[in-house]
Amino acid sequence: MLDHLPPLTAKPPGLLLRVAGTLLDGVANVTDQVEPYTHWWNDRNQVSLGEDGPLAVVVGDSTALGIGASHPANGYIGRLIATLDDETAPAADKPWRVINLAQSGAKLDDGLTRQLPIALDIPTPELVVCCLGTNDLVWGIDTNGLRGKARRLVDGVIALGAPADRTVACAVAGGSARARLVNRTIRSAAADNGVLAANPWNEPGPGASERLASDKFHPNDLGYSLMARALGRSFGVEAGEAEWRHLAVPVDAGYPGPGAGATGTEG
Repeated sequence: MLDHLPPLTAKPPGLLLRVAGTLLDGVANVTDQVEPYTHWWNDRNQVSLGEDGPLAVVVGDSTALGIGASHPANGYIGRLIATLDDETAPAADKPWRVINLAQSGAKLDDGLTRQLPIALDIPTPELVVCCLGTNDLVWGIDTNGLRGKARRLVDGVIALGAPADRTVACAVAGGSARARLVNRTIRSAAADNGVLAANPWNEPGPGASERLASDKFHPNDLGYSLMARALGRSFGVEAGEAEWRHLAVPVDAGYPGPGAGATGTEG
């Protein structure tokens, strides 16, 4: 078992984002969150590794880090864990802890080759959330290969050993034919193994202009609240409004981070 987690790192931004960031303040403002939010989660992960209490493990991309939210704890993970704390931690006097292995810009290959191997070396979790694959659709054209990778990722997440009713495989975002094919694979893989499938992207509520951050790509606080609500419903909790206790932990906006200068990501 690991006594220290490998650091999270963000992928350097692609050309399109670099150009957009120079032209649009909204894009630059959100991508500037990547390094400090990644650093914030690095710190929380290491603390969680040494604590007691039920463990949640997250496999994902920038949305799992809360990019676009006003604070990393206001992403869907923080809101989901806050609800679990409210419902279960007071009785046990042990709040939930999170090890978030998400990487800004991550694709399915990153989940398979980096995030899952780390997860296998940490204690068996009581909850696993996997929300990964949207970047593959946004920044690539492959479909058949993605379906195979998505099924292997679900299988790998199941192998982490969390209870089936606390293992959640998320759909990718979008309504394209490619997205529908990949999501059909994710739902099928989940159903074949008796674990949960959730779609956090289509929760009823205000339109995109109200639920998206200034880059018009990542969710904002409201968008993440809606995502948390959809995820919580998959295993029977009313999530979305609670505030995680780590909201009080400040974000160091001046953190240079590993690979300083790479202030953005694919998503």
